[in-house]
Amino acid sequence: MELLSNIATYIFFPVGYLLHPGTQYYWATYVGAGITAILIYALFKRKALLSITAAKNLVFPKRLFGHASTQLDIKLFFIGIYYLLLQVLLVGGTTFFSVHGTVLALTNIFGDPPPAIGPSWMITAFTMFLVFMAVEFGYWFSHLLMHKIPALWEFHKVHHSAEVLTPLTEWRQHPLELVLFPILMGGASCLVQGPMVWYFGAQSQVVDPMTANYISMAFWYTILHLRHSELPFYATGVLGKIIQAPAHHQVHHSTNPAHFDKNLGYCLSVWDWAFGTLYVPKKGEKFSFGLGHEDDALETAIGSMLAPITRAGALIFKSFKLKQESLKKENNA
Repeated sequence: MELLSNIATYIFFPVGYLLHPGTQYYWATYVGAGITAILIYALFKRKALLSITAAKNLVFPKRLFGHASTQLDIKLFFIGIYYLLLQVLLVGGTTFFSVHGTVLALTNIFGDPPPAIGPSWMITAFTMFLVFMAVEFGYWFSHLLMHKIPALWEFHKVHHSAEVLTPLTEWRQHPLELVLFPILMGGASCLVQGPMVWYFGAQSQVVDPMTANYISMAFWYTILHLRHSELPFYATGVLGKIIQAPAHHQVHHSTNPAHFDKNLGYCLSVWDWAFGTLYVPKKGEKFSFGLGHEDDALETAIGSMLAPITRAGALIFKSFKLKQESLKKENNA
């Protein structure tokens, strides 16, 4: 009976995850994104109210949701969501051990921290801001690695093979991505979270710094899921250097070589701006999506899971072989 209960728990785990308010995949975040899209569109069109049909076509365009690329997104969603259990353990474990490890290391180096002050919204807000910026950097850096390291690019190509963009495209990822991104994002956040907890004490913060970041949650419930959409929403000027509007991420998925390796940020553009990977799209600029060439292996769910492994393995083996041959030549010289 216990075995059956455990099996049922695992089978229905994805449903529970979509019902958990503390994650970016909570069902209400998708509703929030839809409402945000309607409000922005109404403001852009200078209409006080959209008809029900217009709103439905905006949020659920038939052309996109009936596309073969979206159908594959749905299949990969049901594969990838089970890896979220592993992702939760990795993120939680990385954050917990890294923060407490950092606090212990700082204590051993500098001694006991100053006496903790009472709960303070200022400390909480500052910690949230620093952690949010660190997570953004962790995402940007992870994303950069996925694009610049050939073996990792073979895995990331699964995501970029999407020919249309919908919020479900977020799930078009190989499991290796679902492991790498959260580990580096969690590790980056600990670089600032650990010292803050060591110096001020977790008890001095109104919200537990290990469990909540309201800045991130504000993005989850508004524009996060719009990143993978084809909505004509642009951010230009200074704003375009700060946030990632949907058009920013459309650039990232563009088949235009001028757009390759651009706009690697998560919610913000600041790290792209700082390191030269930012491309601010012009209003009205249009894009086509995908790899720019056919890749039959990535057009099926099984191929999307297996092809990257064999291709990355071949690249690693080839690199290793070339290094061995190079060393052999040096030794014989």
